[in-house]
Amino acid sequence: MPPTLARSVLSSVPRSRTLAARTLRASTTTASASVSAARSRAQSSWAAAIDQAKNLVQDQLGQFPASSSASHPTASSSSSSGSTSAAAFFGAAPSASSSSSASKPASTPIINDPLSLVSSELSSLRSNVSSLLGSGHPSLDTIAKYYFQAEGKHVRPLIVLLMSKAVNGLSPLYPELLAQAQASSARTDTGKSIEREMGINEPLSPGSVLNDFNPHMESIEGSLPSSEAQDGGAAAEALASASGAILPTQRRLAEITEMIHVASLLHDDVIDASPLRRGAPSAPSAFGNKLSILGGDFLLGRASVALARLRDAEVVELLATVIANLVEGEVMQLKSQAAEAGDATKGSHAHVWDTEGVLAYNMGLSPDQAQGSAAGKAENQPTPAHFSLYLQKTYLKTAALIAKSTRASVILAGCGGDAIHKAGADSKTAHEMRQIRDAAYGYGRNLGIAFQLVDDLLDFQSTSAAFGKPSGGADLRLGLATAPVLYAWQELPGEGIHELVGRRFEGEGDVEKMLRLVERSRGIQRTAELAKEHARRANEHLEVLPDSDAKQALIRLNDQVIKRVK
Repeated sequence: MPPTLARSVLSSVPRSRTLAARTLRASTTTASASVSAARSRAQSSWAAAIDQAKNLVQDQLGQFPASSSASHPTASSSSSSGSTSAAAFFGAAPSASSSSSASKPASTPIINDPLSLVSSELSSLRSNVSSLLGSGHPSLDTIAKYYFQAEGKHVRPLIVLLMSKAVNGLSPLYPELLAQAQASSARTDTGKSIEREMGINEPLSPGSVLNDFNPHMESIEGSLPSSEAQDGGAAAEALASASGAILPTQRRLAEITEMIHVASLLHDDVIDASPLRRGAPSAPSAFGNKLSILGGDFLLGRASVALARLRDAEVVELLATVIANLVEGEVMQLKSQAAEAGDATKGSHAHVWDTEGVLAYNMGLSPDQAQGSAAGKAENQPTPAHFSLYLQKTYLKTAALIAKSTRASVILAGCGGDAIHKAGADSKTAHEMRQIRDAAYGYGRNLGIAFQLVDDLLDFQSTSAAFGKPSGGADLRLGLATAPVLYAWQELPGEGIHELVGRRFEGEGDVEKMLRLVERSRGIQRTAELAKEHARRANEHLEVLPDSDAKQALIRLNDQVIKRVK
């Protein structure tokens, strides 16, 4: 688009979601007849797809136990809230501790089921990923898809899809993006999926050069399997139905995010020698270490290919650094915490996760004390460096993927700095788009840290059967000093915890002793409080966004993450 014309378009397109929708309807009047015809043809298949999505959600909820009599794992010492069932991950009652500033007005219904807003997109996630991961080698094909066979919570793609729905329509560029998708669906009457027309399956290089055979695709040049082609009418109907519709690029981003996450699980289970994953034999147990590592590498390779075909350099940069972050975090975890603590605050990642003074809050220190050295601290107590190391690892191994993929989803909605600049946007528009990008990142980062804190907390409370993997001190057996241990260490300086941490709990009886010490301390309660604090900060970031069902679903999901029991 020429700069002069772009400036004209930007100045004439209102920034509210309602007015943007009016502009879009006016700009696509000439295609309305074709879209209407596509809607008529797809009506029956769309209804069937909705029914299938609802059944999938009900089946997933039915796998969780109906109730639990155990104390709530994230209850603080000053509260006595009852336990929440595991099924409440997708439908628990709202917490009274949720941020009041981000709560929805009483006149608007509370979203109790975040999954319901994007159930159709999530219902096709596994089949779409399976198509992307096809390999001509049977063993590689099996291992690459192994963890996708189990019904997971798909938290990461859920966040990507909900954030996409919350921000779509806020950028002045979004109407053009949606119009392109709608025009693509209206141009074809062959039943092709609009993903083909949008280009996200189209190679950038000739097939003879790529030499990347995928039996699930009809050809290397981007043709789609028949099952995916049959869904084209439903996709066209979804795009034609609302101005805030999720774009094909955003749905593909959600799939890429899950592929990167599952690749990290394959590698982690080899490193940790985990016998179980989601209640079933882990990939190393079923296929061996070598094939598990190669399967994870293959997943990352195919995720990178799909990422490149989104054709957005800013998004590619974000997700590529996620892969590097995962490796850096794993290497940090492999090193002795006691040996590494002295250099933790010098790490290049400290400024990334501690932009909101988390370290000071974590230890009950002033910001100056938190940024200071370990001087003056008792030798047998944790220093700011120990907490810094723990939080850096938490960001790199868990929060980075959630934060950066969430930010990427709003870039694909037309909020990217590069796209806005090239379109000739004024400074006010550029500032608003930057606020939206930062809000998405801040929400994802804080939610990711809260998610991992609860995970570390549950390791001291959950059984292997409930958690789907070895628990009851599994992190201790791996030599990891997580938040409950650090808090216990801070409260009980005379119990020799510094020695246990220094030898990575490898001495006889070390794990059992540490479990008892954590139980004596307020380590569990303080970890829960820290998770709630990150959840509160995540909700604060959402205040930038206008109120919508999708925004409320993100708040609801945030609440459910810190209440989960598995």
